[in-house]
Amino acid sequence: MIGEVIVIGDLKLRHDASIDEHDKLGERMFGIVNQLPGFLSVKSFRSDDGEELTVFRFASEDALEAWRTHPEHVETMKRGHAEFYVSGFLEVCKVIREVGPFDHSQQG
Repeated sequence: MIGEVIVIGDLKLRHDASIDEHDKLGERMFGIVNQLPGFLSVKSFRSDDGEELTVFRFASEDALEAWRTHPEHVETMKRGHAEFYVSGFLEVCKVIREVGPFDHSQQG
C-alpha cells in the first residue's frame, strides 16, 4: 500500500544471550503490537550465525510512532540493547511504489 511504512531490523544476538528469554519477550511484544491500530504484519528470520532480520509493516508513520513510543516496547528495547544484541540497525522505509501482487497459478 502506498504510504505504508516498513521497518527492517538487522540484529545479531550476543553469544551468551538467553534465546528462551529473547523469544519470550518477542512473543510479548507481538501481542502488544498486534493490537495497535495500523499494525499490518511482522516476520522474522534467524540465520545460522544468530543474526536476526525482522520486517515490520505499518499502515502509516503515526502507527509506527505509536509502537515506537509504547512504554513497554521502550523498556524492552532498552533491555534488548543491554542483554541480547551485540550489533544491529533499523531501517525505516516508506512505500513509494507498489507492483503486484502477482498470481501465475492459472497459467498453463
